[in-house]
Amino acid sequence: MNNQVGNFGLVFETILVAILTYAPWLNLALGTRQLPFPHFLVPAFGFYVAIFMYDELRKLWIRQGMIKENGKTKLVGWTA
Repeated sequence: MNNQVGNFGLVFETILVAILTYAPWLNLALGTRQLPFPHFLVPAFGFYVAIFMYDELRKLWIRQGMIKENGKTKLVGWTA
């Protein structure tokens, strides 16, 4: 969370989606309707779990490929 631009992007996108979903005047202008609040969070939970597990496994695989050599951390092999 040291990347301030990335943090701003995450917060801005979340706020933008909430405004587009729940602002009554935008619902009227765009011809949409408001979502019930549980429908806003629940469908995304499965994707959250999948992305979280993938990221943790990726970090584990990358760390297993690291070795200490002359006091420096070095990646062994090819990583994407």
